[in-house]
Amino acid sequence: MDKTVPVFILGSGRCGTFQISRLLESVGEIEAHHEYLFENILKSAVLYRMNAIKSEDVKSMLTKTHRPAIHYSEKKFWVDSSNALPWIIEPLYEMFPNARFIHLIRDGRKVVSSFYNKFSDVVYDDRCVSIVNEWIENPQTVPEPSPEKKYWRPFPVKGDPFFDEFKKYNRFQKLCYYWQDVNLSIRNSLKKIPDTQKSFVRLEDLTSNTEALNDFLEIFDTEINDNFIEVLKKPANVAIPKNFPLSQEQRKDFNDICSNAMSIFGYDSEEEYSVTY
Repeated sequence: MDKTVPVFILGSGRCGTFQISRLLESVGEIEAHHEYLFENILKSAVLYRMNAIKSEDVKSMLTKTHRPAIHYSEKKFWVDSSNALPWIIEPLYEMFPNARFIHLIRDGRKVVSSFYNKFSDVVYDDRCVSIVNEWIENPQTVPEPSPEKKYWRPFPVKGDPFFDEFKKYNRFQKLCYYWQDVNLSIRNSLKKIPDTQKSFVRLEDLTSNTEALNDFLEIFDTEINDNFIEVLKKPANVAIPKNFPLSQEQRKDFNDICSNAMSIFGYDSEEEYSVTY
């Protein structure tokens, strides 16, 4: 077994994975990555989520990506903080039984709003959704889309919640589906991981609660630094915070799709907040 301990930080994107990797890369005993070899990992993870490939296919890919990276690391911890990993927790655990898993979550209203307003051509773009749908329905005659991230986010498969509704969803509704699916997928997969190897943390708690940040850093045998909270509060390359509160129609759509997940993760009784730093 490798001397380096893998730590997989699992989130939806727009939930602090980049800030966390920036924070951790400043710690001497940590080799931290944000979205390591992202596009190939994401495509395989989404195909696995949609039952299009098997666990062995995912592990074969990880043997060429994460396995050598962890093996050759000279640090105590090797971290991948990424939204490409949530659907492949089981293969990751089989490959790396000493790994630690951290479920990082942020209020779905802020995640969905951020994706919707800032990344219109990356996540559930109408043209890309149409291309993937055509390939799913005609895999023998239609070329499989490339690993470009604009194509690869999950669609519900037959038997899943929202399978029938998803076909009629607009982009905002698809993003609502995505937030609840990715976080519930993480939650369900982590049930199979020993309690000593998994953690759950809300970004809002990390940025406002010193005790929560201390608990998080204990995973890495690290004590809090005065600069850590500032790193977490302010996204890189953003000088002025810009809020996109949900409209009344968007709030209805969000609640219709995400109310169960919001309740499970403790956000149902909280007002939508504004970003300040």
